[in-house]
Amino acid sequence: MGPKTNVFVPLYVYPSPGAWTPLEQVVEAHPSLNFTIVINPGNGPGPNALPDANYTREIPRLSAYENVRLVGYVATTYGTKNVSLVRKDIETYASWPWSGNNLNLSVSGIFFDETPQEFNTSYQAYYEELTALVKQSKGLGPTNFVVHNPGAVPDSRYLAAADSTVVFEDTYANFLERNYGHTFTQIPDSNRSSLCTIIHSVPEDVQGTKLKSLVRTARTVSDEVFLTHLDTGYYASFGPNWTDFINLMDSF
Repeated sequence: MGPKTNVFVPLYVYPSPGAWTPLEQVVEAHPSLNFTIVINPGNGPGPNALPDANYTREIPRLSAYENVRLVGYVATTYGTKNVSLVRKDIETYASWPWSGNNLNLSVSGIFFDETPQEFNTSYQAYYEELTALVKQSKGLGPTNFVVHNPGAVPDSRYLAAADSTVVFEDTYANFLERNYGHTFTQIPDSNRSSLCTIIHSVPEDVQGTKLKSLVRTARTVSDEVFLTHLDTGYYASFGPNWTDFINLMDSF
């Protein structure tokens, strides 16, 4: 992928027929945008070798777009989840087929959710081991992309273990508070292309120029952004301002 603007999508929408259509429509309509999309069949890859039939029908449709990078969701419980269970989730994603009967379920990396903020040497070793596993896995190519989600600015020593780090996942109100407090400008050696911002619960009156200003501000923090006006189930459906957000991301 080239140096395009990046949209981050926590795709926790169950893929019943037509449910992912709003995403496919904007992906196709905005080839100048890159989309990093988190696939999450069952708080991870699920208990079986492959996800259910709805996922196996819809994932290949997303994989077909050149401006899409799929990453598999893996919870890590802030470094306390048994590493063997995490490894099993990674290996399950890596075993999803690249092709075969036109079935392409491949993901190109892993989204590690619930990563720590406070530094701990054992946690650092834990995530370095997991990153090495992803990077060495032939089934997670070609980018072997690693995302960490502490949901806030972590100790900078964790940043090197990820290709992208979610430095904010919270409400609109808290985003404004932390931005005004210069929280994000204090990230040592930060590169916006390696950071991600997730904002939910945006007030309904934040439209038009207000929404454009919000998107612009979020992009001063990170190149990769997700934004929604939904204040409940904000990753389980596409909000009414979904296309407005995408259009604004494509305008910068």
